Amino acid sequence: MKINEIEKNTLSDAIDKITEGLDEVIELYNESTEDKPLIAFSENVNEGITKAIHKYGEEFVNRKINTLVGELLEWLPLDDVDIQEVEDNSDIEQDEDI
Repeated sequence: MKINEIEKNTLSDAIDKITEGLDEVIELYNESTEDKPLIAFSENVNEGITKAIHKYGEEFVNRKINTLVGELLEWLPLDDVDIQEVEDNSDIEQDEDI
């Protein structure tokens, strides 16, 4: 394929942009972590939540579920748990799986 100087520069710029984009995608991939749900709802609960969202709207249902779960968590003695330590240990366990 024969190209002139302008086309050559345009292709070179395009290759540079593709390479930069690929580098950014690779960086995002390398920094990514698995998104695990905090709670594994049963199929019945998932179905009920889906129905409730359809009937009452996502914002309303989210607010209600957050209120209910927040009240439930108030019953549990959690002051002695360091969330950063839990997350750090979780990262170690994930690395060991690899």
